[in-house]
Amino acid sequence: MKAGETDRLKSTRQISWVWISGIAFLLCIAASSVLIFFGKQLDALGITGNIYYIILIPLGFSSAAFLAGAMKSYASFKSNETFPYGQLNLSGPIVIFALVVGGGFIMPNLNKKTQFDLKMRIIRTDNPSELLNEGTVILYVGKNPINVKIHDGEVTFHDIPAAFNNKKVKVKPIITSYQLAGPDSVLISKNEDYVDINIARTKQSLNTQLRGSITNEKNAPVKHAFLNFGSGLATCYTNDNGDFVLNVPLPPGEQVPLKVLVNGTILFNEGVTISASTPINLKLSLKP
Repeated sequence: MKAGETDRLKSTRQISWVWISGIAFLLCIAASSVLIFFGKQLDALGITGNIYYIILIPLGFSSAAFLAGAMKSYASFKSNETFPYGQLNLSGPIVIFALVVGGGFIMPNLNKKTQFDLKMRIIRTDNPSELLNEGTVILYVGKNPINVKIHDGEVTFHDIPAAFNNKKVKVKPIITSYQLAGPDSVLISKNEDYVDINIARTKQSLNTQLRGSITNEKNAPVKHAFLNFGSGLATCYTNDNGDFVLNVPLPPGEQVPLKVLVNGTILFNEGVTISASTPINLKLSLKP
């Protein structure tokens, strides 16, 4: 083969190598761009994770291979009296590969150092020892609020920007029948293990409307029966149809003693469960 043909063949192979590596480089850049601009959407689908690091390796190889078409690459190591521990020299595309891959691994860790995790404990003022497993807590940091579900009485907010360290931020619990027991702003710090959030029952949840009826052993209504909930907490009389409706200042699910008197005689004296959806229907024996 003539020298000219050999040079043309080498040039063709070199151009092909540049094209192939260049396309691979662009594909990796496109994949990286998707992770950057659509990271939140991909994270919601659960398909990000370590994909960044998987893309990083071919990105480094393709960038080095692309530049290898025009640059020479070599590595050398020497050790002598002047360099007792040795000296490593890298040149050309291999330096690009080292910078892309090494920098790609270092930069995320540097970014993490500027963030911190924040844990909050949700404490019920009516029952501090009971751990909640319902509802969510919204934390307002930055432009977008963060919403996290409550589990075992706690919530954890990840990657809070360091700019919010030792600053007050707005917090809003979304829990059925509960509201904040204090200010809606709390001081957060990366040095604190927990931030306590106290919640109390809403006024609406502390008032339950009860319904029911009183009948005798023949299923006839007992009119003008006197009902006494909680030793005077709430009282009423049945109407001519033996029915009653009253508001009890207790939340649903609470136990309360109930006395029912007919003509001054106690015919019922037991505990009942407060419920707005389940009526209290009692059948009394009026025989002495």
